[in-house]
Amino acid sequence: MKHAFLAALSLALTACAGPLAKGPSPDLRLRHVVLYQNGLGYFERTGVMSGERLSLRFREREVDDVLKSMVVVEQNLGPNDTPSTVSALLPRSEQASGPDDPAEVELVFSPAARRPVSIAYAVPTAAWKATYRVILPAKGHKEKRALLQAWALISNIGDEDWSEVDVTLATGAPLSYASNLRTPAMLDRPELKGVYDGEGGALAPVLAESSPGSDADRDGVLDHEDACPREPGSPSPQPDRHGCPLAVRAISSEIQILTTVPFDKGSDVIPPRARPLVEELARSLKSAPHIRAFEVEGHASADEAGAADLAARRAAAVRAALLQLGVTAELVTRSHGAEMPLVANDIEENRQRNRRVSLRASDVRPAQAPSPGREAPAVTPEAMEKVPEGAASVDAVAGAFRYAIANPVTLPKKSSALITLINRTVAGEDVLLFRPDPAAPASATHPFRAAQIENRSALGLQPGSVSIFSGGTFVGEGVLTRLLPGQSATIPYAIDSSTEVRATSMTTDVPVRVVSLSRGALRVEDRYRRVTVYEVRPGRDVPETLLIRHARATGFAPQGLSGCTDATPDACLVEKKLAPGAPQKVVVEETRLSQRDIPLVQAESERLSLYLKGSSLPAELRARLDRALALRRALDAANDELDPLRRRRAELIDRAAELRESLRTIERTPQAGKLRQTLLDRLAEVARQSEEIGAKITQRVEDVAMARAELDDTLRDLVIEGR
Repeated sequence: MKHAFLAALSLALTACAGPLAKGPSPDLRLRHVVLYQNGLGYFERTGVMSGERLSLRFREREVDDVLKSMVVVEQNLGPNDTPSTVSALLPRSEQASGPDDPAEVELVFSPAARRPVSIAYAVPTAAWKATYRVILPAKGHKEKRALLQAWALISNIGDEDWSEVDVTLATGAPLSYASNLRTPAMLDRPELKGVYDGEGGALAPVLAESSPGSDADRDGVLDHEDACPREPGSPSPQPDRHGCPLAVRAISSEIQILTTVPFDKGSDVIPPRARPLVEELARSLKSAPHIRAFEVEGHASADEAGAADLAARRAAAVRAALLQLGVTAELVTRSHGAEMPLVANDIEENRQRNRRVSLRASDVRPAQAPSPGREAPAVTPEAMEKVPEGAASVDAVAGAFRYAIANPVTLPKKSSALITLINRTVAGEDVLLFRPDPAAPASATHPFRAAQIENRSALGLQPGSVSIFSGGTFVGEGVLTRLLPGQSATIPYAIDSSTEVRATSMTTDVPVRVVSLSRGALRVEDRYRRVTVYEVRPGRDVPETLLIRHARATGFAPQGLSGCTDATPDACLVEKKLAPGAPQKVVVEETRLSQRDIPLVQAESERLSLYLKGSSLPAELRARLDRALALRRALDAANDELDPLRRRRAELIDRAAELRESLRTIERTPQAGKLRQTLLDRLAEVARQSEEIGAKITQRVEDVAMARAELDDTLRDLVIEGR
């Protein structure tokens, strides 16, 4: 098939194409519209041409965008057919008095086109907007499944009715530039608008908390890669087993033991190889609170003496271990002796398999029904998931998602429509999120109520407002940022003033080791420890999960945070389970190693000893450094003694001067002979003490000089390579 093209260059922003004003065929009409979220519209018209001219009417401000993006395709050309040459007769821009005045573009086909023709162009139009509904599951619901609805608001702001038009919604933002092809003038782009400041609970939009992906079962495998996302498991090279349990599986009211708890022949002691299995079993039992009782069944092989009693002791050992690991469900032991073998007791390998303990759920709590006399809420995930979706298909083109609306759209001019794109269940629950946000001042001490959802679909969710429903009613509104497949978001929708969170931080440093020593300069390493304590006082009606967005200090790494996932490079989310009205503390510890250089002769001896204690040095180097440390201590001690000696001597010198002045005053008074002798005796004593202290000072100065000389000699040529 051959085509004739009139190609152009780029795209544009903000308004809609006008109608087909006149032309040789009424069938050349609008059939397909692609709307972008940055205010660009791509329009396609198709029909049969029977003449050589076609006039299209646009608004004056749209003409240049049409000229640089228009494509004309003459279809159904045979091998010997010559395509038409297409030219455009353009209106002059000075002929229009305003940007919204009509302007015609006339296309001339030579020779005349007498076959189907498609004409496409991009012009500014109203951007489509995304809005969402999240219906949270009822509190205590065994499955944390929410319903996500995505809606698109589209507008036809042009002068032409849309009749049975195929509509595609694109998420990308094609680059667009204002230009005037008919004059040398350049048009300004739209200015950036501010953010609305309301008087409600927030001063600005409170955005959702995004993370690379959630790990619901906390097994280290992100849910979008986890073949068993609701069951703790282990990594596996097999995609269908990646993240699945190796030993225990909890499914609704059933606990499946994938392997047995083995015992050695004649023994009722849980062997070391079975301990990991028992620990995994305990975790699974604790994660299934709706199962209130289990039977712990002991078994023995046929060759074991006292099989019934031995099997009972084995069951009791497993029960005791589970209770020790925190299992609160009722555990009833039963002994089956050798009466229920897994396999025949014919060989030792089979007999070993029969020496085991198994568990079975015996009391399952029924699902709670609505209270008598009260209607069940209408807005629930189960009730709303029957709404049909509007997106027939989703494709990724040029880095953007394109939602093809299932049914053709009829939309009168100057009107809007709301179309359902997505309506499906997702992993989701109601949580608390402590994340102080300047847009909501109360969040400095009170957490947000938030809807946590995960996008496990292949659809990219675009930014938009989110209306949150819980308990059958509207509870708040949030803002969703872009959410790609595999990512999760925590969307704040209200502030929980009944719950209070207070945070305090303290940073300390601890000497670690000596790194190197060269020319008397000592490089040492310190460990800085930052501890942040979050004191949580939950209200009486709170979700079971609190997420704390902990801002990470620069260069610090969190220590021992099993529930911490990186939400952003500078923060992590710490998860804590809550009980209504029960205060808790969440402690986050972070550490950072840092190196610095200090002259060894200036290092504090006590701190230096701590650096040496944490270092692994050869014996000879250690001995020389220990000697240097001893000399440094002697130097410190001598200097510490010199200061008070010098102060005391200065006091004695001042006292001697006072006594001499007193003697000078009474030297001509005959009656002061007795007083004169007393003053002379005191002056002699002061002189004696001053001389004695002077001798001590001289000795200490010599001691300091000798210690410093010996320290310098000890450090001379002493080198420790970087470790």
